[in-house]
Amino acid sequence: MKFGKVAAIVAGGIGALAVIGWLGLRVPSGSYPPPGVQTRDLGSVEIPADLPAPVRRYLVKVAGGEQMPRIESAMFWGQAQMRVGLWMPARFRAYSLAGRAFRREMQVTWFGLPVMLGIDQYVGGVGSMNIAGRVVTGYEVDQGANLIPWAEAPLTPSVLITDPRIRWEPISDTAVSVIIPFGEEEDRVRFDFDPETGLVARASALRYREPGGERVPWWGDYLEWKEFNGVLIPSRFSVTWGDEGTAWSYWNIEGMEFNVDVSEALSGK
Repeated sequence: MKFGKVAAIVAGGIGALAVIGWLGLRVPSGSYPPPGVQTRDLGSVEIPADLPAPVRRYLVKVAGGEQMPRIESAMFWGQAQMRVGLWMPARFRAYSLAGRAFRREMQVTWFGLPVMLGIDQYVGGVGSMNIAGRVVTGYEVDQGANLIPWAEAPLTPSVLITDPRIRWEPISDTAVSVIIPFGEEEDRVRFDFDPETGLVARASALRYREPGGERVPWWGDYLEWKEFNGVLIPSRFSVTWGDEGTAWSYWNIEGMEFNVDVSEALSGK
């Protein structure tokens, strides 16, 4: 067989493998099975009159009135798209202790089968990222992880009323910063609100991307909303690093339960 024919066969085989690989990434990841837990009613809290105007308008909107259901913990799950060189499908489930801790378990899939596992968490004031068995920790990881429960506060909105550690810094009629605790330090997350709907459009902050790096702009855009257990919650959002300029991930929440026991998931193990 001549060299040219061999090369053509090899090239064709490589091309076929590339197509198969691409097709595998086009298959949706599927979802984690719904957990065997149900929302518990912990009563409600009154939305204070002295909140910054856009915050109060937003909370009244998502609560459907002046009383906000108390949400101390949450579990949610769904599917995502992540850009890791190529766009890859993933599924996730997450556990949140409102304003204080979280754990997110992720599986990147190929033809619906898990090919890469990841765990992102913040427990006891310590953050860690475990990507395909490689664990990253440190001050910069702690700082970034500490921002997440607050950037995701629209998923547990009563924390913006019930956590006594936070302070508000008004910016405009449609923007405000929340000053949050970070160990012995403080940090901040900015919320921008849609002027028409009153809902949170974006949560942003300066965040470390990696140990030894500098803080860079980082934000989440809340794209779609849905009612879960009587509260209007973001059901689709994207996450962007400012130095990239375009979203690196999209998250679709398929189910959510409030005030469930997340102690085992947040045990730090």
